[in-house]
Amino acid sequence: MSEAMRVTSQPPRAHPGGFPPDPDFPQLAIASDPQRMLELFRRHLEPAAGKRYRIETCVPLRFRCRQSTARCVLQYTLRLLEPGTGRRWDQGVTGLLYAQKGAAERLWREMQATDPSQGIPDDWLTFRPVGFIPDLEMVVQVFPYDRKLRNLGLVLGGALRDLEPQLLARLAPGEWRVTERTMAPTRYRTELGAALRYTLQACDATTGRAETLRCFVKVYRNDHGEHTFELLQSLGQRVERGETGYSVVRPVAYRKDLRTLVLEEAPGTALLQLLREGHDPAGPLRITARAVAAFNQDDVGNAAVARSSLAVQLEELRRGATIVEWARPELATQVRAITAAVAAGLEEVAPAPIHGDLKPDHVFLAGDRVIFIDLDSVVLGDPVRDAAHMFAYVAGRVGLDAMAAEQARAAAVLFAAEYFDHVPGAWRRRFGLHCAGALVEVASAIFRRQEAHWPRKVAAAVAAARECLG
Repeated sequence: MSEAMRVTSQPPRAHPGGFPPDPDFPQLAIASDPQRMLELFRRHLEPAAGKRYRIETCVPLRFRCRQSTARCVLQYTLRLLEPGTGRRWDQGVTGLLYAQKGAAERLWREMQATDPSQGIPDDWLTFRPVGFIPDLEMVVQVFPYDRKLRNLGLVLGGALRDLEPQLLARLAPGEWRVTERTMAPTRYRTELGAALRYTLQACDATTGRAETLRCFVKVYRNDHGEHTFELLQSLGQRVERGETGYSVVRPVAYRKDLRTLVLEEAPGTALLQLLREGHDPAGPLRITARAVAAFNQDDVGNAAVARSSLAVQLEELRRGATIVEWARPELATQVRAITAAVAAGLEEVAPAPIHGDLKPDHVFLAGDRVIFIDLDSVVLGDPVRDAAHMFAYVAGRVGLDAMAAEQARAAAVLFAAEYFDHVPGAWRRRFGLHCAGALVEVASAIFRRQEAHWPRKVAAAVAAARECLG
């Protein structure tokens, strides 16, 4: 078993979903129930040859429901126990449901046509990579198998070792040799992409000195990682010349053959962690707001950045609203009214650089430096979208359960006030509309992430969106 999989922390607590009935996907009543899915996974997942595990818990992780009304992608985290050693770790699995009768079983048979375990390192092979639960007509994929991310197994199997000399060069001069290497998943979205923490233990053969190196690896479904690599290179050069009021995570390399981007570990501490730790949020939020304002008014150098129109933004809002309306039907009238008000009130404006996915876990602080990570969504669009997105994630307490609602709201307001002190005054006029839309999207994200007490949190986010409209 890979050391990267030997997670000893306590498993996440299971929580009820309360899904609405759906005639196209009647299986969701069971698929959203952690206890019933635990029983089904115990019955239908087959351990890989020579291995034996006990599945202790099942926790819904991320649900993408009614994608084009044709299917649902349901991610779960299973807590495994290896009886012979007593080791415990978390194992990701994905269930695929299809509205069309027989579609899931046909896909399962197609996936069995070639050996799905091919290319997966033995250390990562826990169960048979592909399974089928007839009771639900559900295809099951066991991480790291992913029919759309076929390079993932290669990356986990050591395909990036030729980059290790480049990584070791970051250390002080010496005869450095890698003594241990591990990879651990930090984020995985089925069929879309995976992020892995790559840790190297190194020793200087001359002095015996030991060092630990960390970087992050992102495996993409398509070639978008190459664009992100070029963007980070361009922005990084401007940061080094002192031309920006912000920093970005440094790229190490892009492997086109693997569709994989390698990044240095961001220095400092994530803003999300600082907010969780209960310190006075004023300082970190003000510094962050000034950096976001600087980014939104930058010219991003020579990087080729696509434009995102208002129509694209409104389509994203409508997709999020559709999910919220489906998950909480009693909120549908309110959500439709919010969506209509945002669509009617916003106008196309001069585009500026926006992060596109700005939230507290995508911002790191190291002293007075603010480092942005996860810049895959950078586009040219309405810059106020970034400030609204951050406001919505903080006010909506996404990942901030320990923060009181009043405290979170005050922190979000403080961030916004500092931001608007450093951007053109005219931008503030459309902030309420953007915040309303962002809060609907946050409500959708809360459901997709299956956060604890998601029905209540979704309702609170929708109520906050209404308040933003006045």
